[in-house]
Parts: sequence; structure tokens; C-alpha cells
Amino acid sequence: MDKILRYLFIAFMSVFALHMSAQKVVTFDASVDKGTCTTENPGEDEVSKEGVTIAVSNGCMNLAEHYRCYAGADFTITSTESNILKVEITCTAKGQSKNGPGGFADPTAGTYEYEANGQGGTWIGNDASFSMSASKQVRITKVVVTLGDAPKAPVFSIPEGVYFEPQSVALTAEEGTFIIYTLNGEDPDYTDDSNYTGIKYDGTPLIISETTTIAAIAVDAKGTASNIVSATYTVVTIQGGVTFDASADKGTHTSSDPGEDQVAKEGVSVTVSNGCMNLTNQYRCYAGADFTVSSTGTKIVKVEITCTANGDEQYGPGCLSDPTTGTYTFETDGKTGTWIGNADSFSLSATRQVRITKVVVSLSDTPVEPSFSMEQGMYFGLQKVTMSSGTGNFIIYTVNGDTPTYTDDSNFTGIKYDGTELAITETTTIKAIAVNSKGKSSSVATATYSIVNTEGHGTVESPFTVADALVVLNALSDVGVSTNYYTKGYVIGDITVSEDGRASFQISDKADDPTGMMNVYLAKGLEEGVYTEGDMKAGDEVVICSMMMYFGTSPELYPGYIYSINGKTSKTTGIQTITAEKLKNMAVYNLQGIRVDNPQKGLYIINGKKVVVK
Repeated sequence: MDKILRYLFIAFMSVFALHMSAQKVVTFDASVDKGTCTTENPGEDEVSKEGVTIAVSNGCMNLAEHYRCYAGADFTITSTESNILKVEITCTAKGQSKNGPGGFADPTAGTYEYEANGQGGTWIGNDASFSMSASKQVRITKVVVTLGDAPKAPVFSIPEGVYFEPQSVALTAEEGTFIIYTLNGEDPDYTDDSNYTGIKYDGTPLIISETTTIAAIAVDAKGTASNIVSATYTVVTIQGGVTFDASADKGTHTSSDPGEDQVAKEGVSVTVSNGCMNLTNQYRCYAGADFTVSSTGTKIVKVEITCTANGDEQYGPGCLSDPTTGTYTFETDGKTGTWIGNADSFSLSATRQVRITKVVVSLSDTPVEPSFSMEQGMYFGLQKVTMSSGTGNFIIYTVNGDTPTYTDDSNFTGIKYDGTELAITETTTIKAIAVNSKGKSSSVATATYSIVNTEGHGTVESPFTVADALVVLNALSDVGVSTNYYTKGYVIGDITVSEDGRASFQISDKADDPTGMMNVYLAKGLEEGVYTEGDMKAGDEVVICSMMMYFGTSPELYPGYIYSINGKTSKTTGIQTITAEKLKNMAVYNLQGIRVDNPQKGLYIINGKKVVVK
């Protein structure tokens, strides 16, 4: 019996050791694992341990509690042992707030997602190294790197995209692995042969006859799964089209008065942002202009553009590029360019002048998504919203979070829209689909209206109170407030001033009550100039013009400036005159608050005062 137990124990430990060897976790703690650069000498910096290196191309990794990756810099993780499977990043702030994980984007490999209302971001992949770009400064407290020897993800035999007939898609993976896939939107998963999510692929190509997303993993002999890979195949049926003949269908502009011009017919429009569409036998889209095709009823799936010249020649189809959605190709020895996609509108950019004789627009049997009469966003008080969906379509919508669906008139999820205004009195998300006469549904259109009820409206005439600003910030806590608003309050406590003349302090609705405060961080002075010590004091009433966001859990007004102090919007010190010779060893700033080393003649800020340099 003891021998059996011993063998079982050895077997268990072997399996455990095998599992442990398959994955390894390396954790970087910014308060312990440090680089060399500080805020005084930022630059390229890195930290390495256990075969893993994390690096910033511009920042500092030798601070007390966090790493900083500055805006425009790259954040790179490299492993010399085994591939990186997952990286979990913890930041000092939430989502897209200043310093939050939403500041990272565009990974060179794998995928990256972040918590909209949390401090974490997660990269998933299977690579020895990858980088992400920082669109704004990111501050990181911890990085957890998971290493392992997972198989490579499966490969699809044809690329995802739009197709006009059923497609045969084969899946392949590394030798010694098998594939689990799904077609229903679920993520494939594998624990063992009795516990997995999806279908075991038998090698037979999948026939895709309608729009389908295939998600797949490869699993090796140890039961280790690859990352999930997915591809969406949009299979559309062309139900008709609209042809624009430049000799018959005309706009308004000629070569003598070019400008924005458009031709529209049968619910489809063709537009040039600068050109002329009222010539004898051609449309002209000038260099630098956009060529746009839009439909109000059904999706555009194919557009064929015939030009007066071939390929990359002057006036040819090769002069159009960079579609906003879909793909665009052209005949190198022919006069036709073809766009393929699935959209209600798209644009192409003209690198040189293009001259077009004909545009053939092919439409699918799928209606375009409904449109809303108001853009989503934050509004004050009651709002009224209407929806439209193009000729011959009707709308199904929800306001309770459910996704609208339509099978037939007896089987649908949501409410049939009757064309009347929807009264929005509280924060509401509207989800809507358009349905055509054949019962075909569009994709879901979504709009969220954040309704706030405040004393002020955030304008200079009616600024927010601090309580108002907190209501607004909480309503949009996921993304922060990217619009400048005016907020009034009383200065509480100490005021600190940065070297470049910006003030940081706190404000509250009552001069003698610090509850419900907001932080004001690095605000410029009056008239967006330099703030100097003594400009204001605790108890003064100020109006701040700024954006607002959460820094960690603290509400903050940033970036912005002090619009007024006790009702005054400018300093009354007058303007002095000084010669350039007297400026040695003096701190001189321009009117935007930027320090100037060698000022020429003009108006500057010195010691918080406007000075004319002669």
C-alpha cells in the first residue's frame, strides 16, 4: 500500500512539475524593482529580472512607487526564456483618466484591453517581445508577466473580410496539436477531453454561407492551449445598385468654381470635399480632397470607380487610397479601382487629382444602422431623441440594456419605434436595429445619453459649483470629461507653485468647509499666463476653466487655468518696459506660460507681470 501511495505521489509531483514548468510568473513591483532614471533625468530606462525586461523609451523607472512612461514613448516587454503569454499592468489611475491603463494602445503583437473603470490593463499574446505606445503619460505600480511554452494559434486558410458568396475556410495548427473552435460567439476553451468549450476540428473545411465569426485555439499534447484567434467572414447578397454616369448625373461646381460637391440618387450619394462634378463627362476630385460614398438605406458592399487614366498615372484610380473602412485596390494597367466593404459610408483620400467617368455602387440586402437625432454625450435636464433608418425600414430598440433582435413580427426583442420623440430624463443607453421588408436586420447602433441635473451649466456665465462638477464627473467616470468647463469654488488650504508657474490647490463650495473638495492640479494663472505666489490665498473665490478626471480615486480639475480670482479675470499691475540687456539671470515666459531662453522684442511675463522687451 505504501509503495502504491509513493508511486501516486511521484506521479502527482511529476504532473505538478510539468505544469509548473509550462508557466512562470515574473512580477515587477515599482516600489522594489527599479531602473535608473528619475523625474530629474528622464529618458530610456529598463528593469530586468528572471529573464524578463520591461523598458520605456522615454520615462523614469526609479521613483518611489511607480514607473512613468511619457506620452509618445514605447513600453516594451522582452523575455529571453520562453514566450510571453500574458501581461497584467496596474496603474495609479482608472481607464482613460490621466495616468491610467487606457493610455496604452497599438501593441506590436497580441491584443491589449483595459478596464474602463479600473486600474488594470491586460495584454494577451504568445511572443518573445512586444511594445505598446503611450498616447499620454502612464504611471504603473505593478507588472505581472506570465511566461510559457504554449502552441501557436491556428491559422485560417482565407483572410477575414467581405465576400459575395459562401466560403470554404480550413483551419491549420502546429504538428502535434488539435483545434477547438466556436461559431456562436463563445470563446473556445480546453481543460481536458471531457471539459472543453467548442467543437473539435476534424480537418474538414467549414462552409460559411452567412456572416460568421470563427474563434479557435490550438491544444498540445500536454493540454496547453494557445491564445484565441478569430476571424469574421461577412457574406453578403447584392440586391441592387446605383450607377453614377458623369456625363448625365451632375453636381453644381465646374472647374471655374471648384469646392465641395455632391451627386445623389436613389438613396446613395457621391461627394468630393474639393473638386467639381458638373463637367461634360467627368468628376474631378482634387489632390488632398476626400472622395466619399454614402447610403441612407442599405449597406454599401462594393464600389467600382472608372477613371480617365490607368493605374498610378495622373488622374487614374491609383491616385485614391486610405479607405476609412473596407479595402481598396486598383488595376495597375486599367482604369478601374474597386472598394470592398460593408458600410453605410466610406471615404478615400486623393493623393493626386482623380478624374472619374463612372461610379457603380453595389448594395447588400442588409439595412444600415439607425441614426440618432442627437450625438451621445452629457446633457443637462430633459432631452428628446428621435431615430431614423432609411426608406422602407423600421426600427426595433431597447432602453433596458438588452440587445434588440428581430425574427418576425411575433418574435423580437425590444420595442417597435413609432417615430415619436423619446423623452430622456436620466442616463440612458438606447440600442437599436433597422429591419427591412425582407426581415433582414442591421447591426446594433448604440447611443448613451448621460443626463445630469446641476445648479450651473459649466459656462463662464453659469459655472458649475464643486458639487455640480462632482455630479458631472461621476456621470462620465468611465472616460473622464474631455471638454473644458468652468467650475467655481473657494480655495482651501495651501497652494503649491511649480517651477513653470502653475498652481496646485483644492477648492470647495464653502470657504470654511473642506468637505466635498476637488483638487486643482497645475493650473495656469489668469489669462492662461504664469501663476506667481501671492496671486491668491486660502478663502479666495476662484473660477477654474478645465477638463476634469479621476486621479486614482481623487476628483481633479486638470488641465486648465484660473479664469478669475474674486471676480477679477486679469492682473491690474500694468505693463512695464525693459531692455533685452537687463534680462540676464531672469526667468522669462511667453504669454502661453512657456519659458523663453533668448527673448526677442515683444510682450512677455516676468515675475508674474506683463513686460515689453525692447
